[in-house]
Amino acid sequence: MEKSEKFGLLVVGHGSSQPYNKQLIEEVADKLSKKMPGAVTRIGFMNINKPSIKDALDSFVGTGVKKIVVFPLFLAKGVHTTEDVPGLIGLGEGQRRISYNGFDIVYADPLGSDDLIAELSAKRIMEAYRLFH
Repeated sequence: MEKSEKFGLLVVGHGSSQPYNKQLIEEVADKLSKKMPGAVTRIGFMNINKPSIKDALDSFVGTGVKKIVVFPLFLAKGVHTTEDVPGLIGLGEGQRRISYNGFDIVYADPLGSDDLIAELSAKRIMEAYRLFH
């Protein structure tokens, strides 16, 4: 990615009747957009919450972006990240890239196993451990 190149970032959440879950997706998307100033960031949800993934993709019209990265904000690969979300953006099985409505779209992996996940987990564990004292 060129440093000055503008691109679309669609952060995808599961969707929930619990307001905090939508708020969490919004907060992470906001933090991501601050870390990637070239990103035009949107959020979309598989179900329950709005906007839907399709509506979120359509919201990039008129923004000037040609490329969109769809990032499923999930911890692990599973049926939602390998079938449901890809299906909602029109990807076939095993496909990672698609053209849609004039956009070039690529699909990112979920968070997965990473040292940064372990670091954050250790932080949460130590916060809980301090409750013993």
